[in-house]
Amino acid sequence: MSSPKGQFKSIGCIGLGTMGAPIARRLQQNGYVLTLYARRPEVFEGELADLIANGAQIASTPQDLADAVDVILVNVMAGADSRDVLLAREDAAAKSSREGLIILDHSTIDPADAKSIHQDLKTLGHHYIDAPVSGGSIGAEAGTLVTMMGGNAEQIAQVTSILECYTSSRLHMGDAGTGQVAKLCNQIAQVVTIQGIGEAMSFAETQGADKQKVFDVMSSGFAASRMLELLGPKMVADDFTPLMKSKLLDKDIDIALTSSQGAGLDLPALKLVRDAIAVMQEKGWHDDDISSLFRLVRK
Repeated sequence: MSSPKGQFKSIGCIGLGTMGAPIARRLQQNGYVLTLYARRPEVFEGELADLIANGAQIASTPQDLADAVDVILVNVMAGADSRDVLLAREDAAAKSSREGLIILDHSTIDPADAKSIHQDLKTLGHHYIDAPVSGGSIGAEAGTLVTMMGGNAEQIAQVTSILECYTSSRLHMGDAGTGQVAKLCNQIAQVVTIQGIGEAMSFAETQGADKQKVFDVMSSGFAASRMLELLGPKMVADDFTPLMKSKLLDKDIDIALTSSQGAGLDLPALKLVRDAIAVMQEKGWHDDDISSLFRLVRK
């Protein structure tokens, strides 16, 4: 275990699911002292027992966690969840007696929520950085996540050594909320591309072509993309075990559409894919891979 770099040694982690747990493990491997909070404390006796065995402490509330650390990382599902653990609860993190906490929120939430949380925490003397990540659990485990951040440049610089433990790219996008805008742009282009790959593979299958050979041709042509590289082989093999669970993208795309409609922007391709992903949820494919879009369009 190496020694942590930078001025902060103690980190609090709120949310220890698909992304939060591997991030916490990488921080622990880099020598940081962790305090953890999960809404299901039984996980510390199960899938997170290794973190406790290696010295992480358990906080009973977000406020207790904030009392013990200098920096807080948040990995929850939605803007309402971020607001709940940081501000709304009677035992929220912002109720701590600590001053000047730096909070990195890796959740994907509405940009308007990020701006609102930022302002409310700023009023209380804390620093909020919306820092959604891209790369999935694979990237979190490998330390190759990409994070796009909205917030104050000075605070971002202070936590760079922490981010280096689990990210390969760290981009400051601008003021509060702009990190979320960048993440949603990523999600929009991603799901529309996956839909296109699914339609292409369905066309190949219907026409009697070898899907593997079609994939090989697409991979060496202008259709090549990161999504084709990751999900094309899953469509070829009819393997829909989760790499990117459809329920997570269902949530993200709903945020993107709601935000775009609020701005008076029409995104027809995204609407089409959103409807397809909604059908996947109705079919009970919540935990199946997003490449299951192929299953909806195949003959």
